[in-house]
Amino acid sequence: MTHPILQRRFLSGRSLARGALLGALISLTVPAGAQAPAPSAPAAGTAAAPATAPAAPTVARGAPMLGKPSAAAGASAQHLINPHGNRQTMARIVPAPDLSPGEIEVRLSSNEPELIDDKEVKLVISKQSIAQGNTSSEVKDKTNLGGVLRFQNQATGTDYLYTVVAEVNGAQFSSPQFQFRAGGAGMRVLLPVYKTSTDVNGILILSRALYAIIPQDNLFAVDMLWRIENYSDVAWVPDPADKTLRFVLPQGAKAINIREEPGDAKFQADGDDAVRLAGTFAPGQHDLMLRFHLDTNGEANRNFTFPSGIHLGSMRVLLDSAPGMALRVEGFSDPNETRNADGQRRLISSRDFLGEKVRAPDKIEVHITGIPTPAAGRTYAVSLAGAIALGGLALSMGRFRSRTAARPQLSKEDRDRAGELLLDELIRLERAFKHGEIGRKTHEAARRQLLEAYARLGVDGGLQPA
Repeated sequence: MTHPILQRRFLSGRSLARGALLGALISLTVPAGAQAPAPSAPAAGTAAAPATAPAAPTVARGAPMLGKPSAAAGASAQHLINPHGNRQTMARIVPAPDLSPGEIEVRLSSNEPELIDDKEVKLVISKQSIAQGNTSSEVKDKTNLGGVLRFQNQATGTDYLYTVVAEVNGAQFSSPQFQFRAGGAGMRVLLPVYKTSTDVNGILILSRALYAIIPQDNLFAVDMLWRIENYSDVAWVPDPADKTLRFVLPQGAKAINIREEPGDAKFQADGDDAVRLAGTFAPGQHDLMLRFHLDTNGEANRNFTFPSGIHLGSMRVLLDSAPGMALRVEGFSDPNETRNADGQRRLISSRDFLGEKVRAPDKIEVHITGIPTPAAGRTYAVSLAGAIALGGLALSMGRFRSRTAARPQLSKEDRDRAGELLLDELIRLERAFKHGEIGRKTHEAARRQLLEAYARLGVDGGLQPA
């Protein structure tokens, strides 16, 4: 089976903006039986949970909960015990006709009463406004003994977005953003919470990685995407003191931009050259992404060292390349050649460590050869044309002193030699741009330079002022 990575519009730049990386987010191979956790069906003979709860008994902060109540919750809550226990791994938001307009009910779900009783829950309120700018505020309250609370009298306009956040034993569990629906009903948020652990080796954690390397003029834009999958029933909270969770980026990495993903798991900057895993990795899968730049340094060959991640199961390295470029990843398969959405040549090298039953190395060595460099002929042509022009200028200056009315002239032979060189180089430049060997900015700058040099020769052999 395969796990498709979510296709999100997080790309920018010449190739990225048109979907180069979205096309690169190909499915990562998953061995049979190794799927991320999913909600299980109810056991045979077990009634399914109702889509909406019945009218709630009167309790301190709302109706009884979705999960298992504590003994102190009383007999009135026992009939609302969730028969599915803690099998729902993702937060759910559903309209609740039994709630008043502007009312949000939060139900924490867990098999452990101590994880849901008397826990602080935060409602984050975001107001979207073009004229006044976006604003954010929050309100807090605690759940009752059944793990439930209600936030009342909230704005129902379409410019308001809400997020529910529960802090439980040092971990954070959040819902997706949501709005009130048309029709006046309230909203019910069903939020699973879990026991936590900081020991990554004591939890079944697996990661998969994709590195997309996109040439952009004189640099590479690198998108680093990691999928962290938690197959246990315990949330993993990375230990900030764990040095193995610090991942050093390739030497020379700059313009590091960590994408803010919805959810509680994240990349976090750790100095100028590294990132670390942080937040809460609840059971299920978590997609993280960051981007950085690497200079080509004007060299035809470049070697980079990428971090391999935590408990790496498989990895793919992708290079959108010009003709003549080659990709080699140590220990990986020979790259397959394909085309991206723009028809540009693409090389993909991969390795399935999980399938091979081998441990992934701590670092992945990537070698790129055949990188297009500025043509030496173009520099030579411009320099030679300039030298010819300057030589003609020096020669003509003596004439100018004796005949101020005369216009400086280049010999026809000098003009022809310089013009031919410049025109030949213009043709080579356009061909290189058409075949994707150079980027738009490099093409525009070089073309301008060549045309200005040609214009200074003068159409009739006269030297035009700069």
